[in-house]
Formats: sequence, C-alpha cells, structure tokens
Amino acid sequence: FTYNADEVFEFRFDETPSDLPSYAYNVPRDKFNATLLEAALRAGAKLVNRKVVLSQVGDSEHIKLDDETLQEAAGYWDNSEPDLIVDAAGRANLVGRLLNIPMQKGPRQDVALFAHVDQTELVDSGYVHNDRIDQGWCWRIPLQGKVSLGFVVPESYALQHGGTPEEQYDNLLKNDSVLRKLAPNALRVTPTLRFNNYQSISERLCGDNWVMLGDSGGFVDPVFSSGMLIAMDSANKLADTIIQGKPMPEYEIAIKQHLNSWFEIVDYFYNGRLMSSIKVGMMMPDNFINRFIYRWVSGHISRIFSGAAASTPFSLKLLRFLVKYGLKDSNPDVYKIN
Repeated sequence: FTYNADEVFEFRFDETPSDLPSYAYNVPRDKFNATLLEAALRAGAKLVNRKVVLSQVGDSEHIKLDDETLQEAAGYWDNSEPDLIVDAAGRANLVGRLLNIPMQKGPRQDVALFAHVDQTELVDSGYVHNDRIDQGWCWRIPLQGKVSLGFVVPESYALQHGGTPEEQYDNLLKNDSVLRKLAPNALRVTPTLRFNNYQSISERLCGDNWVMLGDSGGFVDPVFSSGMLIAMDSANKLADTIIQGKPMPEYEIAIKQHLNSWFEIVDYFYNGRLMSSIKVGMMMPDNFINRFIYRWVSGHISRIFSGAAASTPFSLKLLRFLVKYGLKDSNPDVYKIN
C-alpha cells in the first residue's frame, strides 16, 4: 500500500500466521473457470451449453427455466424442473433483476476503470500494489509482460476526465499527480473495462426455488481482492447447506454476516483508521514487550489481507478495538481515501 507515491506499507503472505496460506496469486480466470468445470463434470455434473432464459411464474417468487433448456436437460433430474436454481452469474444478478429485488448500497458508490499497460513503477515485482491517488485509489498487479492497472474513483471524478471509459482511463493516467509518478511511461495495451455500483448486497439471497451465489448476491470492494474468496466461500456454505439439509435462510444469514464483515473492514481502509492503527504500531518504542505485542497484533491484522479476518470473530473484534482505541494522537484523515 502506498500513499502519495512515497509512503509504503508492506504486508507479506510468507509472514502470516502458520494456519494461513504463505502465498497469494492473481488467478487467470479463464484457466480457473475451466478447472472448475472439469472438476464438476468429473464429479457427475451435466453441462447444458446454452444461454438460459429465466422467467417468473405469475406474481409468485417461483422461477423457471425456458422450455428449450428444459428439453435439452431432459433426464438430468427426477422431476420436470430442477428443485433449486443457483444464480452464479456474477454481477449480472439474473434472479435479482428478474424479481426486482432491491440492492442495499454501501457508503461508497465508486466506479472502477481497468486495463493492462506495458509497464509501471513497482516496489516489488511479486507484490500486488494498492495506491492512494488524488481521488480514490489504484491497483498495480504485475503479470507476465504487462501490468494490470485499475482505478477505483468517485464517478463524478471519472466523468471529469472524459465521456468514454477509454477517455477517462487515459486522461486519469496523464492528469492524476500520483499516477504520473507511479506509471510515467505506461502505455495501455488492452481496451478499458468499467464497472459501476460497487458495494452492494441483495436484500434477499434465497427464495422459493432459487438462491444467489458469489457476486450475484453481493459485491464488497476490490481493495483486498476478496471477490474470488467470497465466491468460493459462499459455494462451500451453499454445498454444506444442501448436503446437510439445512433451511436455506441459514445460508442467507451466514453469507450476509460475512459480506457485512467485509464492508466493515473495507470502511476502515477508506476512512484511514486501518493504516493509522498500523502506523501507530510501527512507531512504538523498540523493546521486548512492544516487539511481542506487535508480532501478535500483526498476526491478526494480516488475516485482513489473507481474507481470514472476516470469518474470524476474534481477529475482527481486535481490529475494531485497534481502530477505535489504538490510534493515540494519530489523525486517520492522513490515510483517508477521498
């Protein structure tokens, strides 16, 4: 994490507690998706390779597949229709849009602009870099022969830099004072993608014969790269719910608790309290007691960056204590994201 392109906070996965992974990597989604599909087919899943059309049955919350899909899938289940339809279509939110289920919005409604560039400045070629810029923040993720460079900024700030995603991206790259330091010679080598409406949770995650999974049910924020973790965690929780015959609302409660924990952690990043509390710990006098305390606290704080804190109650409670009582005279606005 860098602030104003000069102050750097480094967190290494090989320094996390022993019960957590000692590494992380940027997932190549095409290969990962193919791996998941292959594993599902080996486990007995049947693939119907077509675009499914969902429809609502009358005024009820019961949904059904289109007739063509049902015909192609004939014999794949005992009844004329599947018992449960899982919406794992990501931010398309198919069931939510079909049934007009409202989304609860988070405190920030930023936009993300991202593309690949040929080069940027890097603290370390193995790091994922998160950097505060004039408005919002950016990421720099080294890939083979290129760098994923994305900006998460207020929508009004993006619109000041052009009408199209490409114009906004290229002009931000040229005009933002921090980006000029971080990527002075960067050349965009791919089209620009833009996503809106970050930080949202569906008011409902399950219904009569359907359930939402992953980004379909809620998206937190890209700052800690938690999307894949949340999606896989919700898949595991859904599988356990089905296998153990639990009521589906129990799954909904568990997922909402997990997402809300992430919202809380992300908010500490944006309001500056997370980095301020870490800075205070780094500035403590060097003695045996403080070194012990710092290592113990750091072990729990590192769970934020590995994704474990959102599902570890003690680590989350410790974080709440630190950001509320552990700042001493430190002003969190120094690290606030505008």
